[in-house]
Amino acid sequence: MRKTGSQPQENDVHACSSGPFYARTSDHGYETCVEHLCMAGCLSGGFARRFGHLEDGLLAGVFHDFGKYSRAFQNRIRDPEHSGRVDHSTAGAQMLVQYGRSMAALAVAGHHAGLADVGSGRELEGSTFSARMNKAFSAGNHGPLALAGAGQHQIEIPQSAFQEGIAVDPRGSSQSTCMRNAACYSGMMLTRMLLSALVDGDRLDAEFFTSNRTDRAEHRLLEQLKKRLGPDALAGEQTPLWNVLREAASAVADICDADGNANMERLAGIVENVAQRYLANPNKTSLDVKRCELLAQCLKRGQDESYKPGLYTLTAPTGSGKTIASITFALEHARTHGLQRVIYVIPYTSIIDQTVGKFEEIFGSDAVLPHYAEAPYQLKDESDMDETDLKRALAAENWNAPIVVTTAVQFFESLYSNKTSRCRKLHNVAKSVIVFDEAQTLPVPYLRPCVKAIAELVERYGSTAVLCTATQPELKPLFDQSFADEDAHIPEISPFSNADRDAFRRVTIERIGDIGLDALAERLDDHRQVLCVVNTRKKAQYLYGRLAQNGDMEGTFCLTTLQCAADRKRLLATIRDRLAAGETCRVVSTSLIEAGVDVDFPVAYREKTGLDSIVQTAGRCNREGKRAADESMVYVFSTEGGHAPYLEQNITAYHTVADRQVDLMSSEAIRLYFGELLNMLSGGKTGPTGNDALDKHGILALHGHDRGMPFERIAELFRLIETPTVPVYIPLTDATSDEGARLCAQLERGDIDRTLFRKLGKYAVNVWPQHLEKLLSMGAVLPVGRDGDTEENCYILRDMSLYSSRLGLRMDGASADGIFV
Repeated sequence: MRKTGSQPQENDVHACSSGPFYARTSDHGYETCVEHLCMAGCLSGGFARRFGHLEDGLLAGVFHDFGKYSRAFQNRIRDPEHSGRVDHSTAGAQMLVQYGRSMAALAVAGHHAGLADVGSGRELEGSTFSARMNKAFSAGNHGPLALAGAGQHQIEIPQSAFQEGIAVDPRGSSQSTCMRNAACYSGMMLTRMLLSALVDGDRLDAEFFTSNRTDRAEHRLLEQLKKRLGPDALAGEQTPLWNVLREAASAVADICDADGNANMERLAGIVENVAQRYLANPNKTSLDVKRCELLAQCLKRGQDESYKPGLYTLTAPTGSGKTIASITFALEHARTHGLQRVIYVIPYTSIIDQTVGKFEEIFGSDAVLPHYAEAPYQLKDESDMDETDLKRALAAENWNAPIVVTTAVQFFESLYSNKTSRCRKLHNVAKSVIVFDEAQTLPVPYLRPCVKAIAELVERYGSTAVLCTATQPELKPLFDQSFADEDAHIPEISPFSNADRDAFRRVTIERIGDIGLDALAERLDDHRQVLCVVNTRKKAQYLYGRLAQNGDMEGTFCLTTLQCAADRKRLLATIRDRLAAGETCRVVSTSLIEAGVDVDFPVAYREKTGLDSIVQTAGRCNREGKRAADESMVYVFSTEGGHAPYLEQNITAYHTVADRQVDLMSSEAIRLYFGELLNMLSGGKTGPTGNDALDKHGILALHGHDRGMPFERIAELFRLIETPTVPVYIPLTDATSDEGARLCAQLERGDIDRTLFRKLGKYAVNVWPQHLEKLLSMGAVLPVGRDGDTEENCYILRDMSLYSSRLGLRMDGASADGIFV
């Protein structure tokens, strides 16, 4: 049903003193304040019911645009050319503060610009929420609430609706009283969740009124909600009774739950059929039998009602089929317990495509939302998108999809964000199954905040978290600190014993001690197919140069981030083809190849580093298990040039394990390694009073009762990827495409659109500031002002003699060492 908006009184900008009151306009009319506040309120309340806060969500939605009842706003909507911008969120926040609904008030105040720091509660100046409220209350009869007072005649909320709140005296710094119970970690996370529900409800209704998009997944929900509330009633000058709104919000939640349950029922049925085909295959190898044991266990545990929503580990060796096994558990568990979606969190963008491809092959593209910057639909203009692209672009705004595949950066930074666009999806994280693939890669400087966020989602938002990896980190002490009962129960889903894991053993690790780079190159040259992983880009480039001089240059490869992603992807495809064909293939790489890249070498070398990285390199050797383990060697070595400082503790922990354990691939060795590493990083202390290595910026401390709820400050500090690097864009042209050159030319012209920098991402090489200075002094790069801002430049490589697809960007003597892969 197409919306038909009301029409304003003709030529009367002052009619707003008595109504009608309008919230927005479009080509087909005006939406009344009653309609927008009721629609947004019921949506917000329904979304918030997922985490037990229907009333807060409903109140936030009903009051979020309360300031639109002011004469100033009504003049603006009727005559925008002669009216300035109007603050229309403070009045609603002020009303909610007055009735003790502090977290809903914060969400209302931040539903456009984001959550502001709350402040001390006493300030009158500045950008904090406290300053904003104190000024509003001090203004009295001239404040936002009084100026929007006409709305109180159209919105009647019974006192009982506020009964869970704490009424406060609306004077001075009174709002600090109602913040007392919220000023903690859980209160701040709840505020972000309420902001999410409000922003999603607000934007969905706005889009429904202005463009009525039928390709939006929520379109049927929006039509049903408007029909339930009654178009005639919404066009009037009085909101429905509170119990009518509350019942409508519950109906929204019921519809969302029914849709989610139907999706999980359908997808669980699909994965069951896939599993049964694997299990029924009569021609199983010995490894296939073990893979089927894992799959059968995940299927069984997912269907078991006694495996309640909570925190689980899934520890399975590389090659055991844990991707399919984990999605099987996730979907069965979601169906069993009424959870709404599966969110698959992957640490690196380099392996998302292969995971998305597997899921699309099984479930179809309509069921899978890949959400990361380089996802194909993210690189298209809307005019170039097909139906699937459009649906994905819309679903990416709020994660309303059955299976979401995203990055750890996107997931965790959203949970700690204060921005509306980032937070909008959070309410759909509640009541989900969240699988953390390669869980050992959780970033050490943010380990405590990441663990706390996972615990919060499990404990307070009805989610299940699965830590999925071949090398399970020892995180129980941190989870013990994060759960309220201080004793985290973390069942293991995998059925494998140590003996079972031995069945998947495909390599033998041997330590060969110190070796010079030249001697190492000669040793690598003796192998027809070999992988060598080193700790720095400089060493990788040096070894590549030696191998290329000594042997088959066509069969010699270097992989580092000094190459742009487009070249790395192409080179990896060539490497896989040569390996499969039995052709010469010698690859020198930094650790980027350990990130789940699907390659299979007969032998591998790994420069000494953390045990987890050594095991990951081992996963690229004899990956398919076609050779005997004692014939598939992984040699661990050390070489000249030392190592980057950031690896010191990883290497120390490795030495501790190597001195005590003969078998570095055993579960005991891996547990010992992570335990030693965690002990060192926490300063030998198990509690949150340990040093800052696991919470580099004190994120958890900033959530304390005495910190004034610094939402904005936390969002600024919580950045999982922290490097002071600058991207240099490569105008790449090869036999198949000149896209890199075309995009760089577009950037140079200043023809910048929404997708340009996303498209340019695969042609970027990140360099250190000192390297950039060298390139600038050589005249090798061209600075290009972004959007005319000469203080924020982008850089395009001009001297293409410094770049080759096979080697990457040459620094001409400048050190390429550092925290780079």
